[in-house]
Amino acid sequence: MSGLAHEFMTFDSREEATRFATYFIVGGLEKALESKATASLMVSGGSTPGGVFDALTSTEIDWARVMVGLVDERWVDPEDDASNERLVRNRLLKGRAGSAGLLPMKTLDSAPQEAATDRDMAYASHCTPADVILLGMGEDGHTASWFPGSAGLSEALASDATIASIDATGCPVAGNHTQRMTLTGKAVTSAAAAILLIFGESKKAVFEAALAAPVDEKPVRFAIDKLGPRLTVVWAA
Repeated sequence: MSGLAHEFMTFDSREEATRFATYFIVGGLEKALESKATASLMVSGGSTPGGVFDALTSTEIDWARVMVGLVDERWVDPEDDASNERLVRNRLLKGRAGSAGLLPMKTLDSAPQEAATDRDMAYASHCTPADVILLGMGEDGHTASWFPGSAGLSEALASDATIASIDATGCPVAGNHTQRMTLTGKAVTSAAAAILLIFGESKKAVFEAALAAPVDEKPVRFAIDKLGPRLTVVWAA
């Protein structure tokens, strides 16, 4: 764990924050491609990163040498509106970015527990470490699918693997989609560079509360502490 802290950046508008996040991701990928054949970008779902995805589609980097993976996924069909894979395909893998590769998390298995070993094998080489990770955060202080009180949380944070399954039954923010697959604590916090994009006063308050909260209450704290100066937090009201 680093003794140095993350950077917290405040922007006057969500548009400016989105532009910065886009430049941050492009810069991280370009740096990786200077010394590696393939760079890896792990992305989160939800409404917040959509503008970043749209902006990335027109950026002039060698997308054919970029592998895009998911930070987490709901165990739903890839055509389901709740699918992060669907979001990435529809918003990011277009235009210039259409030549990037994609690592799905959802398989034909009936539950994420059955697919964890297979997906771990698929993701491991791209997360040792991942070059850039785009994180989000929920109102309960979760990031990835690290929900407070979820079954499998402690194992996911402590695991030496890359992928873990989560049962978020009883976690209000998870809604009806309680079966999840997620990057582990190790996979997220070993990243060369990470950006946490959050919007709104309530999310800022949750983030500030997480700085002093136990990890099991605000699991995003695990990422904040372990990433240290490799984490840039981007916020706009």
